[in-house]
Amino acid sequence: MADFGYQLDGDLIVVPVYLAGKSGVYDGLFIWDTGSSGIIIDHSVAADIGYSARDGIGFSTVASAVGKEKGYRLVIKELEVLDKKLNAVEVRCHDLKDQGVEGLIGMSFLKQFKWCLDPKKMIISTP
Repeated sequence: MADFGYQLDGDLIVVPVYLAGKSGVYDGLFIWDTGSSGIIIDHSVAADIGYSARDGIGFSTVASAVGKEKGYRLVIKELEVLDKKLNAVEVRCHDLKDQGVEGLIGMSFLKQFKWCLDPKKMIISTP
């Protein structure tokens, strides 16, 4: 079992992520979001790793506090969160930076692995 510390941004869990794309990589922090069904990245993050709406495989709509927001879906080369890695991962691209967020790690990724969250120690363990 491996233990990973995490940060809090208010009450939100923030974890390091690594993305690889067509022509770049991204090392940063995303929100660990069990309330999100998918992985959502900001358009600027997609651009940093070499993607645009032209690479999209379809449209995406998410509901937020301000209403329904439209974006696009694409498949990125690689996503790694803590010590878990997937290749050819579908993500949704939406405007997030206005909310101070570059990305969300949702259930489409989280449900593929076993995780144990200890909020007292602020660690996430993987068996």
